[in-house]
Amino acid sequence: MLSQFSSHLGTNYTPSELEKSRTRRPIEDNQRIDCEIKALRQRPEALIHKREENAQFIEHHSPILAPIQGLPNEMLRTIFSHCLPCSTPFLADLYDDEEYMSAARAPMLLTFICQRWRQIALDFPSLWERVPITVSPSAQCPKDWDLAVQNTTQLAELWFSRAQNQPVILSISWKLPPAGCERFKEFMASISHYSSQWKELRIGGCSRNSALRNSILSLPSSSIPNLQYLEIPQIWETSREMYNDKKNFLGGPSIRGFRYQGVYDDGWMKMPLQWSQLTDLHIASMKATDTSIRKILAECPRLERCHICTSFALISDPYPSPRLLLPHLTLLHIHHIKSAVPPTGFFASLHLPSLEDLTLYTPFIRLFLPVLLGESLATLRRLTVWTSHYSTATETMLETLALTTQLEFLEIGYLSNLYAPYTLLSDTFLAALTPRQDGDQSASPITSSGSKPQHTRLMDGPDSSSYLCPNLQAIKLRIGTGTIAEDVIFDFIKGRRERSTTLRSVGLIYARYAKCGEREMQGVDVLGVKVNIKYRDRAK
Repeated sequence: MLSQFSSHLGTNYTPSELEKSRTRRPIEDNQRIDCEIKALRQRPEALIHKREENAQFIEHHSPILAPIQGLPNEMLRTIFSHCLPCSTPFLADLYDDEEYMSAARAPMLLTFICQRWRQIALDFPSLWERVPITVSPSAQCPKDWDLAVQNTTQLAELWFSRAQNQPVILSISWKLPPAGCERFKEFMASISHYSSQWKELRIGGCSRNSALRNSILSLPSSSIPNLQYLEIPQIWETSREMYNDKKNFLGGPSIRGFRYQGVYDDGWMKMPLQWSQLTDLHIASMKATDTSIRKILAECPRLERCHICTSFALISDPYPSPRLLLPHLTLLHIHHIKSAVPPTGFFASLHLPSLEDLTLYTPFIRLFLPVLLGESLATLRRLTVWTSHYSTATETMLETLALTTQLEFLEIGYLSNLYAPYTLLSDTFLAALTPRQDGDQSASPITSSGSKPQHTRLMDGPDSSSYLCPNLQAIKLRIGTGTIAEDVIFDFIKGRRERSTTLRSVGLIYARYAKCGEREMQGVDVLGVKVNIKYRDRAK
């Protein structure tokens, strides 16, 4: 900065008043500049402080602007319903989740979010219709059974009160030791007040305690007017006098589904059930025979779904005539154990015009499948077969599939406990399910006698497709020891997708470890088909 006093600096020169005023101007300018700087510095500090205030306000008030706050109650109820675990079909295994009724899971968790959500949840009885009760001792006090029963009873009463008059699905899993089962009477005395609301009742974990089980079955049938589905534990011989009481719990007027795994009970047919109105039946007994099962089926003309487990095949040629007609039966799962004789007579004695879902778990299928299931196979949409591969020839299975023109889902598994040699699931089997290319004679194998295989001849009819299972959407093969080559899998997918887009999923599950070069696949997309290949876990 230039100064007119440069020559006088460092001397005793005395400036005039005018010169003094000119010298003071920079000082005054600096004072003004300092004030401006101070004001400018205070401005960002004020802005920062204001921003912090706004941020705090936004943090507390932004939920008010969330889109979910504007949703109507009806839509929130729908969302709440989807927060619950998927329901379990009655014929499936008992759903057992000790955490379902905890405060950390829906529906209880929904009551702690806000006042509005709590009120919606409490005013929505359907949200509380599922009551999976687990009675187990505390981890801190494993012998404090009284406390376990008391806490569970209070929780159950809370659930029932919130369900209001809504029909409830009740399951009871009793995990106290036998000494603690005497307290079940106290528990039942409390929840039996709501018995008129029971729509489904499933009881597990108490098959050897007669006091516990009898406290349920001693309830009069008039106390359960709306009970439609019932699962009970095994009834031992000492308690079978209740079979003679037509007015007890088993005689409920609305029971249409019954599940009973009385493994050693040979008197279950005497239960005073309303057999004629059953639509769902699951019976598993080591002492059940195909003869006894057939007698029960004859009492169930409305049956739609049936799971049965039998040990002995007694029906033999000549088969009972006329055949037993079950016009409404769409699902049949048969678990056939022990006997070296396949349930040929059982199937020959039945007429199942509406069958869509068939599961066979039997060591010895042999040749009976296509012979006796011909008319039923024409309506099948799902087929699951568990057997020993050495007892089932590839041609027999292919002949069966040639008759299942409506089949959408196919699963074939092996019974590993038989240690049978691998013969069924191979490249040949999957190649036979691959559509033939026009003019490809190699796709139509010739038998040693010079003729086409039976399954090929079945497809040559005027009303038949040119390849097996044209409507197939998913196939799952559980393989013991062999291997299906990747190029065979690819040709199968490619051939199917060129003809139709119905195929969606291919799964191969090997019981062996992966070999060198083999790799697992999880949901890999191949020409629009999800491919899953899994090998035995080496960590197990």
